[in-house]
Parts: sequence; C-alpha cells; structure tokens
Amino acid sequence: MRHSTLCSCVCIFLLHVSFCWAEPFSVHENEVSFDLYGGYLVVVRGSLGKLEKRNFIIDSGTNPSVLDERVARHLGLSGRKEKLRLVNREIDTTIVLIPSIRLGPLAQESMPMLVQDLSFFQRKLGVRIDALIGFDILGTSSFEIDYAARRISFGSTTPGSEAVSFKTDPPLVTVEMMIEDQPFRLVVDTGASDLILFDKRASEKLRRWQVTAEASSWNMSAQFSMKIIQISHSQLGNSGLGGLRAYLTADQSQGLGFDGLMGVSMLRAAQISFDFERRLFTWQARNSKIPLTMEAKRSPPPLCPNSGSHVPESGVGAGGDRRILERLRIADCRFPIANLKSQ
Repeated sequence: MRHSTLCSCVCIFLLHVSFCWAEPFSVHENEVSFDLYGGYLVVVRGSLGKLEKRNFIIDSGTNPSVLDERVARHLGLSGRKEKLRLVNREIDTTIVLIPSIRLGPLAQESMPMLVQDLSFFQRKLGVRIDALIGFDILGTSSFEIDYAARRISFGSTTPGSEAVSFKTDPPLVTVEMMIEDQPFRLVVDTGASDLILFDKRASEKLRRWQVTAEASSWNMSAQFSMKIIQISHSQLGNSGLGGLRAYLTADQSQGLGFDGLMGVSMLRAAQISFDFERRLFTWQARNSKIPLTMEAKRSPPPLCPNSGSHVPESGVGAGGDRRILERLRIADCRFPIANLKSQ
C-alpha cells in the first residue's frame, strides 16, 4: 500500500574546518515571539546586516548557521568557495562573514555563515526563510521555547518537569537516550519532527527490530530510501517514552560521535529549554503532540490532509581535506515527497 506523506524539516551541517567564534553577544531584551509551522518549526524575526524583519528558523541541529543566497547577494557578501558533500555528489557552497545579526537580545558582528538556497522553504511552507539559526549563535545564552505561548525567553530558564544532562555542549548538543535498553547519543534537534538513527549504529546496538515500512525520499541531489522501524520501549533521563517510530538512514557519519537525531517534537512537549549553566535539556510534557491548529495563521493548509506520518528526508555528508566541508546534511521540509511501502 502506498501513501503520500508530509516531510519534516531537519537541517544539520557538521563543520570540521576552522572557524573563529565572534565576540560575545550583547543583551537588550530577553523575549521574542514566534510563529509555528508544521507543529514544530519555530520561525522568528530578526535582522541581517541592514535588513530588518527577516525570518529565521530556530534549528539546534544546524552548524554553522545558514544564510539564504538571496540575502547574501542583497548584502553584497562574498567569501571563500568550498565543497559540500551530500549522499551521492558534491555541490559548491560559500562561507561568508555577515556584518551583523540580531535575534531578540542576541547581537553579533562578523559572523561566519554558510550560504545556501533556502527558497524551497517558501515554496513548501508558504513563508520566506532568510536564515537557519543554530547554536553558533544561540549557544552562549540559555533559553526556553514555550510552544503554547509562542515565545522564546533568553537568560534564566524555568525548569521543566523532565530533564536530561548534556553529553556534549554547543555547537551541537547531544543527550543520551536508552532505546531497547541500549544507550544512543543523539543530537537534540528543534528542526526535526521525529527520531532518526544511523543504520550502522543501530545495527550494532539493537539485536533486532521490526521494519514497518520503507520511505522513498530525496535531498538536493537525488532520491533514496530509508527504513521505518518500531521501537518497543525507550527512555530519556528518568522519563519513559514507551514505543516510538524511528527512521534509519545510511550511516556515513565518519566517527562524528553520535548515533542519530532526536526531533524535540517526538517528546510531545509544550515547553523545552537549553540550560547551558547546568548543562541540562529540560521539557514540559503535554498529553499529545503539538497540534497543527497551533500553526501560524498564514501557514498554508497541509498539502496531504489525509496523510498519517511525517517522513524525514535525509542525506549524509562525508569527509575530505581542508578544502572540503565535512558535514552531515539532512535537509527536509513539510511537503509530500515520499512514498511509504508497508511491509
């Protein structure tokens, strides 16, 4: 049986060339409101250089932060050319220094950013996205995301009912989740809707699993397949999460030190926080996943209203020399690009 489905948005770039951290942030106010897309994508407004009221996706799985190529052209930015390796080929990309970036209380100058074409977000979400903001920008200030109030608060955080310690700190925060009584180190990803595991890591740790479907999806370069498995029991911190659906993607992680991605939407959280002082990720659970009725009013209706699950689209980057940017790229958005084949 074949089903069309909606994709989630996950964008991860793991950078292994040298970057200089910019000067510390200045603080002006501690809150910013946001719109919600797809039930989990947080879109805020900020400024990029002289351009005001730009739309940013808060994506804790992105490193470095990403600037849309249209904005780079508008600001007259140029930088050094690099290669970005995807699953099956390389594409050209550019690293630039943006003169300034501001998001609520966070302000920074001469910030290195990766330039990519983000126009597909506008086509699929119905809103222009000018940048993806990761922990290279967010990681110097603790913050919490209140999905119910549509508000991000910077500075001190309100402890959630559940918490788990960081295993690694920014620019990528990882935590340990127990899956079938085996430890998995996962990137905490606000840009993902589900649990994504690298297949080789999963095969080493899980003795058996049940494949419930295969997902045919694509990234910027080609179409590829993933397996969907059902996990019988899992635990994060002291919280039992029960059974979960997970997606297995080809493992070309090249010893990056983690086993997959944990989309925060799978926690059914009304509020989450990143507490960098205590090195804690906390969340306040709710009885169900954040409903699509909480989306921004201007968000377009689902393209497949009868579809059941999200299928994250996934691509993987590999290594190289100093001229090659080694990244894991998993780039999806919310639109019907996949077919599911039930097993």
